[in-house]
Amino acid sequence: MNKNAIYHKSAKGAEAIATRQHGLGPRQRSLLILIDGKKNFEDLAKLSAMLGDTAQLLDELEAGGFIEAAAGAPAASPGPSPSQVAAIQAVTAPSPLASAIPATSLPDAKRFAVRKLTDTMGPMAEELCLRIEAARTPAEFLAAVSRAEATLRQLRGSGAAAAFAAEVAAHSPAA
Repeated sequence: MNKNAIYHKSAKGAEAIATRQHGLGPRQRSLLILIDGKKNFEDLAKLSAMLGDTAQLLDELEAGGFIEAAAGAPAASPGPSPSQVAAIQAVTAPSPLASAIPATSLPDAKRFAVRKLTDTMGPMAEELCLRIEAARTPAEFLAAVSRAEATLRQLRGSGAAAAFAAEVAAHSPAA
């Protein structure tokens, strides 16, 4: 794993998210959801702090062919062996889904977040859902989601909060 690289989902990674195939664990799946071809290692480490060792999880995702470094990424110091590169290339292919997925609109992002929050908390989510629905800008939306995540952490634990944050981050509107 190269800490200087920007990673994106491979075709296998996109399929794993869409179909839940390939047997990813919850921590790997949550991190895979966060990988968008824009965030660097530091950004991912901050967002996935609750999941454990980000470097180890990225290594596992890369070795499994779920992610790949974006083109033009700086080479890692000790790189994978030629046989590892060949194995990864044989399993992965450029993702046609990555460019075909449109950016999420604010109304769609709000609907998604409200549905996830209601599924997780039930009727106790009403006030938080109203705050999310009242967001008029992506910044207000992110603030409301952050508040919901903090409340989830208190009521349901850090695992539920991290899962909620990861899924909503994957469906957040462009800033």
